[in-house]
Order: sequence, then C-alpha cells, then structure tokens
Amino acid sequence: MKKLLDAALLILFFVGLSSNFLSAQIHEAIGIIFVVGVVAHNVLNRSFYKNFLRGGFNRRRVVNHATIILFAAFVVTLAVSGAALAEYFTAPEANWRAIHLGAAIGSTVALFVHILIHASRYVKGRIFYAATLTVFVLAVGAIFGLPYLDRWFHKVEVNRAEILRGERLSIDGRILIVYFGRVGNTDFPAEVDAVSGASLMVDGSELIGNAQMIAQIVQSVTGGDIFALQTEKTYPADYSQTTQVAKREFESGELPALKSLPAVESYDKIILIYPLWWSNLPKPAENFLRGCDLTGKTIYPIVTHGGGGFGESLNALKKYADIAEPLDIYSSDISTSRRIIFDWLKGLENSP
Repeated sequence: MKKLLDAALLILFFVGLSSNFLSAQIHEAIGIIFVVGVVAHNVLNRSFYKNFLRGGFNRRRVVNHATIILFAAFVVTLAVSGAALAEYFTAPEANWRAIHLGAAIGSTVALFVHILIHASRYVKGRIFYAATLTVFVLAVGAIFGLPYLDRWFHKVEVNRAEILRGERLSIDGRILIVYFGRVGNTDFPAEVDAVSGASLMVDGSELIGNAQMIAQIVQSVTGGDIFALQTEKTYPADYSQTTQVAKREFESGELPALKSLPAVESYDKIILIYPLWWSNLPKPAENFLRGCDLTGKTIYPIVTHGGGGFGESLNALKKYADIAEPLDIYSSDISTSRRIIFDWLKGLENSP
C-alpha cells in the first residue's frame, strides 16, 4: 500500500510539473490529489515522526531530515500559493505565481535529494555515483528548466480591468508615459502564442504587449498620458527572428525611423518603458531619446526582461538624459506587478 502510494505521488508530482501543457483545471485537480496523497503518506508513516529526534545523527540522517523538512515547507507553499492563484481564498497582494514557481523548483530539488539518500541504502559503487550525477543533472534541469518552460510555454491570459484596478497617486506636474514594445510594431497572426518570453499576453481576444501593460498600469496609478513608440518598419512576428533583426541593428548602429515623436517639452516627468534587447536599450527607444530635446528632463526607466535585469541599457540612457532610480520587472511577473510599480511611483511624488 505504502509503495503504491509513493509511486502514485511521484507520478502525480512530475505530471504536475508539466502545468504549461495542461489546462488550469487539470493542473489544479492534480495539485489537490497530490496534497491529499502527501497527507495520507505522512499518516501511514507516522511512526517515522515518533522517532524523528531519537538516536544518533550521522551526516546522511541529518541531510535526510533537513530534506524532509524543506520538502514539507515547499509543498505547503505550493498548496497555499496554488489556492491563492485559484482564488480559493482572498489572498494578500503578492506575486503568487512567482512564489508557486519557486516552490515547485525547491520541492523538485528536495525530492531528488530525498530519493538519492534512500537509493544509497540499496545501490553502491559506480551505480550510486551514476545515480548521484543523474540527480544533480535533474536538479539543475529543474532550476533552469522550469522557469524556461514558464516563460515560453505558459500562455499569459489576463484580466486587464482587474489588473488596473487599485489605489492612485497624486503626483505634481504633467506625466508622459512613453513605451516601446512588439505590439504596435509587429503584424501578428490571429493565433499568435501569447507568452511572457515573447513579450505578449492576451485579454480575451485582445493581444497586449508587456511594455503596453506596464504603461497602462502606470497610467492607472498616475493618470499620465501614454505615447507608444511606433517604427516605420515592422518587426517579424516570430520572436527569434525579431531578436536577429535587433542584433543587426546593434551591430550596424541603425536607429529605426519612428512614425512620430511626443512633445516632451510639455511634460514635467517622463517615464520610459522598454524591453531589454541583447542586454541593452532597443534602438527604437534610443532614437526617441536622440530625437527629442531632453534638456533639463529626467527619465524614469522601467525595464522588462527575462533575467538580464537592466543589462547595459542604463548606460545608453545616460548618454541622452539624467535618469532617476530605475525599476526592472521580470517578464513573467508583469501581470502581478501593480503593487511593485505603485511603490516605485511613490518616489515621483516628491521628485522635481
């Protein structure tokens, strides 16, 4: 009975990790069954906990106990964050998706270590070393692979009205929100995949860009005016092809022509939102800076990225204007970033 339950839990766990290829309902059902199964597993093995602190502790036992505690903490975090994402309770404002993903990575690593420790009882020598190497490779794969799958295979479906709802700030002066993104500069096919890695999300049938969503969040907080930078040329719908076009722009120094420029002289504060391209400022955004008279102006940068942070983009910005404290947002976190953006925008209240 115990072995069958353990095998079933192991299968459920790894099927659950394939959430990007499952419907939300199936993933949710698997999660519930898994948590119930973990509870049953602990009930059946309750004698283990009676002796948890008894006897001596060698290195293997210490690692095993620590792994069990960590795994339990990660599973609880998975359950709570999963329930919050499924709206089973009124959750405090937090990036529950990032928490859920982090707990999935942590529990996977802990599980691999736990399996390896138990395997050491039955396998020795070269087989054990091979198993250790396999566990190491799988753990590294979980650490880097799960975020990759989340970025490139998870469809980002949002409720824009819900995201934009919230507290506002009263900031002195006129605010201009300038953004550059793929939406508005690309002819996308009707069935394009809206994934965070490609800077896309969808609300019903409407395609929304990552930078566009951030611009609208900023506007919902500040009431500023939005200006979308649009290039005369269009970028490829395929993201990998777009990156190659961007690479050629950096290599040649080309500044893609813009259809128009905003009247920056009419504004007191300029918030610039852009994705990190090749660890730098996209050339269309640089052309905006070059084409406007920014004398005496301060740029407030918000950068979206897939793990590169600000890259070298701030150095490029400083060539054209003074910049304030910047904000970077991971692409998969944009739909839950209103509180982060709100707190950052508070810094504009007392700025000149």
